[in-house]
Amino acid sequence: MSLRLRLLLVLLVVNLTLLFAAQLSSWAVQRSWLDANREVYEERIHDHVLRYAFGSDGEPADGDAPLTFLRRLVSPHVRERFRPYFRDAFLVARASDGSTTEISPLGAVARDPERFPLGEVRAGIEAATRERSLVRAGRGFCLAIVAESRVIGGAWFEPVLPPPPQVPTAAFGVPLLVGTILFGLAAHWLIGRGVVRPLRIFGATARAFGEGRYDLRMPGARVPELAVFTAAFNTMAERIEGHHEELAREVARATEEAKRRERALLQSARLASMGTLAAGIAHEINNPIGGMQNAVRRLEAREGLPERDRTYLALVRDGLERVAKIARRVLDFSPKQVQPVPFPLLAAIDGARALVEHRLHRLGVTVDVAIEPELPLLVGDRHEFQQVLLNLFINSLDVFEGHTPPYRIEVRARRLGDRIELIVADNGPGMPRELLPRVMDPFFSGKGRPDASGLGMFISYSIVRNHGGEIEVDSAPGEGFRTRIVLPAWS
Repeated sequence: MSLRLRLLLVLLVVNLTLLFAAQLSSWAVQRSWLDANREVYEERIHDHVLRYAFGSDGEPADGDAPLTFLRRLVSPHVRERFRPYFRDAFLVARASDGSTTEISPLGAVARDPERFPLGEVRAGIEAATRERSLVRAGRGFCLAIVAESRVIGGAWFEPVLPPPPQVPTAAFGVPLLVGTILFGLAAHWLIGRGVVRPLRIFGATARAFGEGRYDLRMPGARVPELAVFTAAFNTMAERIEGHHEELAREVARATEEAKRRERALLQSARLASMGTLAAGIAHEINNPIGGMQNAVRRLEAREGLPERDRTYLALVRDGLERVAKIARRVLDFSPKQVQPVPFPLLAAIDGARALVEHRLHRLGVTVDVAIEPELPLLVGDRHEFQQVLLNLFINSLDVFEGHTPPYRIEVRARRLGDRIELIVADNGPGMPRELLPRVMDPFFSGKGRPDASGLGMFISYSIVRNHGGEIEVDSAPGEGFRTRIVLPAWS
């Protein structure tokens, strides 16, 4: 029930109680007044007036009751006895022959004949004599006059009553004062319980909410007017709490991203220095390798060279070619200032696969490549993206070591709107999910080998982000390792 209806109900109950108390007090006063004046009707009028008119025993003095009755009514003594108790009187006497006589014992001089309800009075007397009861007519009453159990006439009279009693002021003032006090107390209690207390709770909740306690809620209000307000506040609090949690997650994500980028900048500088150093070493290696290869070819061209020496020279030649090939690959990954150019994804996949071909054959790894037809080109540095795939292949080959075959690497690529999705997955032993957030951190490795640098996935992450793409990993023990890369397509 609303507070408005509660206050109206209290006001109605208080007013009805006040009215009942006032009516009860008035009824008590009037009842006392009627009891006090009953003596006038029962004793003085009946015993004194009517007994005097009919005699001491209430019977006519002679045989003709109506005539005796009329003679006594017109006597000055009866008139004097009537005046203190009646303002007006009208009597009808009925003779033994059935004739009737009408008389006004107090006289009809002061009576206004136009306003006097004569017909109503006669009808009232007729009804009173017929029913032998008191009948109201006009401003007075009608009754039957009975002698020896015989109706000998009827009378109408307008009694002179004392002024009605005045109900004392206290009879209304005290209930009014009590009702006002009760209503004030009830209103104070209802407003305090239904409005003031919820508002205090709301104030305390709002202050705590402003201090950062976003999990607080307003309790349900008993007053419908405040229930709507409470529901709106709780809805707002839930939304703010949700936005705050989302903002906290975004801030944490941005902070982690900033830290990762800071580490990436430091590692990139170190890797750039190492790449420059590696490129210099590769250049220095190429020069003596070329001379040694020429020397081997000259020795192989000699006549009469023993077969055993030719075999040794062939082995030296193959080794020198392999070292030269490795040096060229190092030069391919050395830092260069290049402009982004479109390139096919398959070229990067084949290039990375060629670099680990000897390990794939040695371990018997099956590489399953499935690329959607008419796949758009990528844009960027093909050698850098080839390095990303090379790192993924090497990670898969490393985890295959010491585990039971068969070994399989799957490469899937498809178009997603204006982007290209690339998935590289293996059927290796996988890794715990709690370690996945650290996979992209520099120097983190789950291989447990002393020669593992922990830079492969970090370098891959940096290259993919520099190409405007996204990279994510998924794994679980016994479910292999899956890497998903999304890159913008060249349009």
